[in-house]
Amino acid sequence: MTDITPERVTVRVLLNIGDIAELVTPDHDYRDPVRVPAADIARDAGLPTNELPGRRFTAVPDGEAFRGYRLVDDPRL
Repeated sequence: MTDITPERVTVRVLLNIGDIAELVTPDHDYRDPVRVPAADIARDAGLPTNELPGRRFTAVPDGEAFRGYRLVDDPRL
């Protein structure tokens, strides 16, 4: 079961460049990813930043960024 609601969307971390994560979102594909601090995603999801690329999260849109990242299909649960 996913927790996607009108307030939450699914995002995927394409890659990290230094301390910035590039996100593919419903409104941004791989050609125009959203760039956010990787530490923000890692903190919310409880993962190290080097484990973010390739993973999907749900998050709440917040202006030009997102907040409240939750790992989709978390194998730890």
